[in-house]
Amino acid sequence: MAFLSLKDVGKIYVSDGNVSVGIRGVNLSIELGEFVAVTGKSGSGKSTLLNVISGMDSYEEGELYIEGQSTSHYLQPEWEEYREKYISFIFQDYNIIESFTVLQNVELALLHISDKKERRARAKELICRVGLGSHMHHKGSKLSGGQKQRTVIARALAKDSPIILADEPTGNLDSATSKEIIDLLREVSKDKLLIVVTHNFEQVEACATRHIRVFDGAVESDHVITPPSPSQKSATVSAASDRKKERLREIRNGLTLGRSIFTSRPKLSIFLCLLMILGTMGIFLVTSLCGGAADVFKPNYMFTHIDGRLILTTRNGSVLSEEQVKELAEKYGAESYLRFDVLLDDFGNQIRFLYEKPETEIPPELDSSLPQVDPEFGIEFDYVYNPYEYVIANYTYGETFGNNILGRYPEAPNEVFLYLPISYQPTVGKDEILAPEIEMLGMTLKVTGVKYYYDNNLTPKCLFTEEGFRTATAICYLQNRSTMKMVFTITEASGEQRKYYPGSFVPSFDMPADKIYVKMAKVAQYKQDLAAADMKYTADLFLSSTYFRYDYFSDSGSNSITFERLFDNSYMTNDNPAPESKAQECVFISDEALREIAETVLNDSYRQVSLFFENDKAAYKAAKALQDDGYIAVPSDTTYTPDAMEAIMGVLLCLVMGGVWIVSLVFLAFFINLCSGRTLSSFKGDMAIMRSMGIPVKVIRIGMYVRMLIALIPAFLLVVATAVFIFTSPAFNEYFVYLYAWQYALIFLGMILLTVRITHKQIRKLFGESVKKSLRGGAAA
Repeated sequence: MAFLSLKDVGKIYVSDGNVSVGIRGVNLSIELGEFVAVTGKSGSGKSTLLNVISGMDSYEEGELYIEGQSTSHYLQPEWEEYREKYISFIFQDYNIIESFTVLQNVELALLHISDKKERRARAKELICRVGLGSHMHHKGSKLSGGQKQRTVIARALAKDSPIILADEPTGNLDSATSKEIIDLLREVSKDKLLIVVTHNFEQVEACATRHIRVFDGAVESDHVITPPSPSQKSATVSAASDRKKERLREIRNGLTLGRSIFTSRPKLSIFLCLLMILGTMGIFLVTSLCGGAADVFKPNYMFTHIDGRLILTTRNGSVLSEEQVKELAEKYGAESYLRFDVLLDDFGNQIRFLYEKPETEIPPELDSSLPQVDPEFGIEFDYVYNPYEYVIANYTYGETFGNNILGRYPEAPNEVFLYLPISYQPTVGKDEILAPEIEMLGMTLKVTGVKYYYDNNLTPKCLFTEEGFRTATAICYLQNRSTMKMVFTITEASGEQRKYYPGSFVPSFDMPADKIYVKMAKVAQYKQDLAAADMKYTADLFLSSTYFRYDYFSDSGSNSITFERLFDNSYMTNDNPAPESKAQECVFISDEALREIAETVLNDSYRQVSLFFENDKAAYKAAKALQDDGYIAVPSDTTYTPDAMEAIMGVLLCLVMGGVWIVSLVFLAFFINLCSGRTLSSFKGDMAIMRSMGIPVKVIRIGMYVRMLIALIPAFLLVVATAVFIFTSPAFNEYFVYLYAWQYALIFLGMILLTVRITHKQIRKLFGESVKKSLRGGAAA
């Protein structure tokens, strides 16, 4: 059986309802080592014969055999493999990839060589062999016709296929260049089957071993000039490697091809990168802006979750004494405890920054709209026009926040350390503390230090000393957590008693524990009497505290607590001016006395304590043991089901924000598909050339995917850089929800899947037509 055989092969074309015959009844048997010249008039079927032999066009009649194997059952993948193993094609119109350099064009045919250095060395050798050494790095678009044809011959040599097909290789060349090309073809045909279609047999007569003349689609004559030598007939194509190695080779070659495609057209690649940047940045920004919608899926903690914290109470609602709490902590292995933990779970605590010198004045257009005098009491207020004037924070003590803190940790009860988002840096200070005081719970406290963080999902914290935390707890509980009726009774030296009803207690950290000052703005004569430096008075404080029992769902109760203590009203002297406060009626009292008052109430009414263990695992273990012993104990990550209205509003918000996110994503997908489709279609001719060279479709597909994915790399890097800039920038941090690593991974994975999907859809259209049609309809750009 001959190396290549055609038995009654026929090709029929159908176009617009018209049927035409390309070739008919072709019978040929051709061996390796032959130089076959095919001649005939224009339109006689020469090129059709070459297209059928190359597998770039199908045949409808007869059978084509390669090494004795029939090909009539071949589908597109089998023809691709056939071209890869057997065919090198030299076209009349060159069909080189003009955006590639000469070196890249030749290296395309050497993808079977895995070593990059070896592949490049072989390509350079072949380029020099065809006389293009000085044009190695010139792009195809810059070459002359002869140089292009030499490039194609070098490419055919590089592929080292047993069959070389040349369709009018000298049709567009001058006579001198034509002679050089024919000589090159003669040289490479010594151990291969070379079939040359030409309109001028005289050009190849000296080289041809066989002359076939085609007329009206049929072989008119077949003349053997020189029979092939027997040794040449035994040449065969080596067997294919196993499938695993083949797959790895396809991936490797696809990566190489993708990089070459990406770098071959810089302007188009830059446009593609900008497109991917726009899409990825859009998804990033929309995800960050809509990130609050995910809060509906967050657990609703009953308490402030602190790793290792356990909340404990009794089943009968009785109060746990200090001794009992200490005993329980030791018995169940707690590292520490907090008997009055109300401040840990007091959400929504507001801090107001106070400035000695405001950074900005009130704009004139807003000056008239801001009330300067309280209409009810006639008290003047000092407004500071600053968008960061307030912050909601949790209170804590005993924590540390690592390095890079500004200032120091608190050391006195009236000092605090702030743990804030970076967006508050312009307000509180970067190199020095600009807001040295804050106002909270009616107290004015000194800010000794601050630590900024970037994750704006976290809740700010206000760090006290242990005594400061107890004072804040006293204020919080007395003012917010119980119904207090304060009666201040003055007993004068004469025995006469006067009762006052001040609005609130205000702690003064400078006052001694046995001193007190009463501010009564509405009763001027009493204020004058009480402020007199030469008068001494004693006072009792009566507090009526209403609280709920543990089982308050079925019952409630109240308790009146009398706190009696002698106070000396001699604090206000010339050396000790009255404390400042905007409240009209209040009692200024030392922080120590205030803690004593509050803890008197708490000792009788507060029923919850917190135990702190090494971690949540230890807390869960202790909770189980305490529950078995008859207590109610739950870790701080215990959740609850919100009320129906809260849940409905959360779901609605999630749906709205999720809808915005999906619409944005669909729009971006449509936009990327539209724009990238235009860039991909420009490679239609290039891909047809690659297919005609026998480069597997899988390799080309991988190359196109790689090209698109490479364009994503700048987008991903820019998103990371933008995220770093936004979340480390005080000016922008508060406007975008901080995203975590897994969210960036989802964004990047989403963009990769979107890109792969769009590319798959587009290249499926490009590979839907035959190589011949693609070459005719999309010239290389």
